[in-house]
Amino acid sequence: MIHHRKCVGSVAILAAVLTLSACNQSVEGQAGQQPKPEITFHPCDGLPPDAIRAVGLDVRPPERDDTDVPSARGCGYLSNNPNYGITIAARAETFEDIESSDRFNVLRETQIGGRSALVSDFRGGSACTVSVAIEPGILEFMIGYSELEEFTTVEAACDQATKVATSLAPYFPDHL
Repeated sequence: MIHHRKCVGSVAILAAVLTLSACNQSVEGQAGQQPKPEITFHPCDGLPPDAIRAVGLDVRPPERDDTDVPSARGCGYLSNNPNYGITIAARAETFEDIESSDRFNVLRETQIGGRSALVSDFRGGSACTVSVAIEPGILEFMIGYSELEEFTTVEAACDQATKVATSLAPYFPDHL
């Protein structure tokens, strides 16, 4: 039952991240908005399985988002120790997009692997996101939290998301 709940939570977070990215797509002909750049890096393919395994994530085929949205590519992984799901997504978002969005409450700025990063609470109290700046967007690490999850507070989820991002930093691409 715990594995099933964890899997459902991971799928829900992956779907939310990518759906929200799709909602930010500009509409053709809309004045003042530039189209989002295309993201070619896919976390499912771009992060080595040995590195994924080293951070305690299950390397079996991850839950993958191969939608037609060219501004977001996502990958959902599970961990068994501790039990949690994480979504790693390459998104055509900027720090300014995150800071000005009512979807995020930015908790702090930091550095991960020599790159600027934002640690945020996804509004509504459901997930922590660690967003690492990589041109032309961000590589985002999202872990959910709730009374029913392994991580019950935003601080605990953010600590784990930051640990995973820091461990994978040597494998970050130069360009998304």
